[in-house]
This record gives sequence, C-alpha cells and structure tokens, in this order.
Amino acid sequence: MMNQNPIMIESNLLLKNLIDSSHDGITIADENGKIIWYNKAFLRLSGLTPQQIDGFTSYQLVEKGIQEISTVKEAIYHQRVVTRFIKYSSGLECLVTSTPVFDNDHQLISVISNVRDFSELNELRRKLEESTAMNKMYLKKINDLHEKTNESVIYRSKAMEQIINLAQKIADVDTPILILGESGVGKDMLAKYIHNASQRKNKGSFIKINCGAIPENLLESELFGYESGAFTGAGKHGKAGLFEVAHKGTIFLDEIGEMPVSLQVKLLGVLQDMSVQRIGGTRSIPIDVRVIAATNANLETMIKEKRFRADLYYRINVLPIHVPPLRERPEDILVLSLEFLNSFNQKYHLKRTFSSSLLDLFLSYNWPGNIRELKNAVERLVVTSEDKVISEPYLPLNMREENNRQVKIREDRINELTIELDYIEDLHLHPSLKDLVSDYEKKVLVDCLSKYPMKRCADLLKIDMSTLTRKKKRYGL
Repeated sequence: MMNQNPIMIESNLLLKNLIDSSHDGITIADENGKIIWYNKAFLRLSGLTPQQIDGFTSYQLVEKGIQEISTVKEAIYHQRVVTRFIKYSSGLECLVTSTPVFDNDHQLISVISNVRDFSELNELRRKLEESTAMNKMYLKKINDLHEKTNESVIYRSKAMEQIINLAQKIADVDTPILILGESGVGKDMLAKYIHNASQRKNKGSFIKINCGAIPENLLESELFGYESGAFTGAGKHGKAGLFEVAHKGTIFLDEIGEMPVSLQVKLLGVLQDMSVQRIGGTRSIPIDVRVIAATNANLETMIKEKRFRADLYYRINVLPIHVPPLRERPEDILVLSLEFLNSFNQKYHLKRTFSSSLLDLFLSYNWPGNIRELKNAVERLVVTSEDKVISEPYLPLNMREENNRQVKIREDRINELTIELDYIEDLHLHPSLKDLVSDYEKKVLVDCLSKYPMKRCADLLKIDMSTLTRKKKRYGL
C-alpha cells in the first residue's frame, strides 16, 4: 500500500478539526443514506448517541423512531437541496439543510447536512419582542413625562405635581404669590412657569430681579426708576424702573428677604396702590403688574428680628407655595439628571450615559445645593469623563466623602445598638432582645418619618416601601 501524501493527511486532519469546531451540527451520509461522518455539535444538538447513529441509514433511523423525519432521505429521493425544521429528542428545534453532492457523471456520492439550533433564534426573537414591548412601555413613560414637563419645570414627584396643579389654578389670578424654599430648588423656574401659564404671557414681559444681588443704593432706582437730574450721574432723560417695564406682565422679586428695610416701605406702597413714583419725580405712574416674590429665608423669624416688615409679609404672603428640597423628592433627581445629561450631551456633542450605580448614589446624596448643584455636577461629569459610561470615580470629592459619611453614620448606629444591647444584658435586665430591637427600630422610624417622606425614608433605611409600610402599621405610626 502506498504511503499517503503527508500534505493530504494534514489537510484531512485540518478539515476534521474545522468540522468539529463548528457551532452548527454537520453530518455526511453516503449515497445510501448511511451516516459516515458527524461532528460533536450534531450529537449535542440532536441528543443522539454514536450507538444510535453508527451503522444505520437515515431510513432506518426514521423506521426505528429515532428521528421523525429525515432530510437526508428526502434529498436522496428528490435529488435536490431539502430544508426542514426538525425537533430532536434533545428538545431543540433545529433548521436542517441537506445538500446532495454529485460526481462528474451526475451520480450521487454523498449528502452533507447542516443542523442549526433554531431555538437560539427563537429565543432572540422572543427577546426582541420583549425589547420592543419594553421600548413601547418606555416610550409611553417618556410621553407621560413630557406631559409633566412644562417648559422649564421638569418633575416626576407627586409633591411637584401638586405644586404645578396649584400654579395652573392660580396663574390667572393677580393675587401676590410668595414662593418659599431652599436655594437652588427652582423657585425662579416656577415663577416663570406661572407667568407663561397666564394670560399675561401675551400682554407683558416676565421681569426678574434679585434683591440680594444689587447694591442698596442702586436697587431703588432699578425697581422704581428715576427722573432726569434726580441724582448725580442720572441720565438726562430719566429711566423707567422694572415695575414700569413689567407693566401688563409679571415682576419676580427673588430673594426678597435681602431687600433693605428702607425699600420695603416703598414696595408696600407700590403693591397697595399699584402705582410707582420715580426717584426725583412728583407724579404717580399707574401699573398693572403681577408680583411673585421668593425667598429661602424664614421671614417670620426676620420679622421678630426687625429685619422684615410684618405688613409687607402679609401683603406678599397671600398665596404661599413651598417648594420642597430635592432630597425630599428623589423621583425628580432621576428625571432631572437624565434631562441635564441629554442637554449637555447635545451642547458638547457627546454621547455619555450614567452607570446604574452612579444613579443610585445620586439618589442617596443629600444635594444641599438642590437642582443647581445637580445641574453643575452633571455638567462636570459630562465634560471630565473619559468614558462613555460615567461611573462613581468621576464624582466630585465632596460627594464621595458625603456618601462615605452616610455609610459611616449607618454603621455607627448599628454599633450603638449593639453596645446598648450588650450593656443591658450585662445588667441582667431582661426585657427580651427582640423587644429591645423593636423599641430601637420604632425610635429610628419615628425620627426618620418626622423628617422625610416615606420614599426617602425607605431609601435611607435601605428597605423597600412595602416593608416600611408594614413596619409603620406594626408600630402604629
């Protein structure tokens, strides 16, 4: 017998390894349908064993009930390519294609079959359908969100929904409004929304003035205007004040608590008479202005300290609106974060996203600077991150330290509880350990619920809302 060519041996070995490494099942049958070659993938997909295959034809496999149908058998009979779906004993549904191979005389010499796991494709199709359904759901949520996104006011929380509903109700009422809340909660955005929701939007302007940002000697002339020659440096034609500029519109007096007491008297007169008198002038100028004031100060305390006039307070505090801090409405943290992210992505032509762990940290952070701090933080992250997905290491140091501090506080509380229980047990005082833990748990819940809404409490205590509700009911809170 002649020695085989080493090159041929190497080629056959390479071909065998190539077939065996295929993810698809591959079989080769002779002209009589007897399987003379198969790879490991075919055994895996079909669930058949070599003992069930070796020495048998495709006809016999069908007769013995090992296979329901045989594409090899059909390819031999029809002398053409045959493709069928076959469900094997493995439970997998496969797409099987059997291709007849002919010699130069068009005589059948073999049938090569390719077996592809169609269950994977079905799973991908199922996932695609689920993904499509999820996309529709998210699209609906986005549309719902857009319905709750009124120009510059972006929100998702029930607290802000109630505020917006109230703002819409009072938009066309000329009664003064006092917006209260910490610095950065969006008081100016709410004031502008009220103006835009009113008929005054089409009649006059929205004029904003920060009473704490303008020196006292200039604030009066800015608000009420002056006549020519009223003081050194005054323009020869005089100047209209912002109350006149806001005629038929809205004037927003931001940080009204910073207004000097001397000007508060004149402001009170303007609000009562709805007319202004310029500095150096002798005539009253009628005005039609909606007044919205805002402050982060406690005006009642300032009244007691003689830093704010009580009569002015009662004049502007007809319709008070308190905007809660961002830490008390975590639902808004998420939607604002994503809105700012989208805005800065467009501004800087980027495609940044937030990791889920970063958003979790956003939700647990206190945000002392409220929306203003959140917006600045998002912009900083977008422009400084080198990764497409922004994660915690890019957070400012103060935010990371605050998060660590909150973790430390929780750990200290656990340690205090342990020490307290150990001490009581050492004294042989035996209310049960369960009762002691319950008493402490109730104390923690009372303290947390007195300061924050339920969603925030659940986040801080690391429990879900259903658990918090159950514990409230248990302790009669």
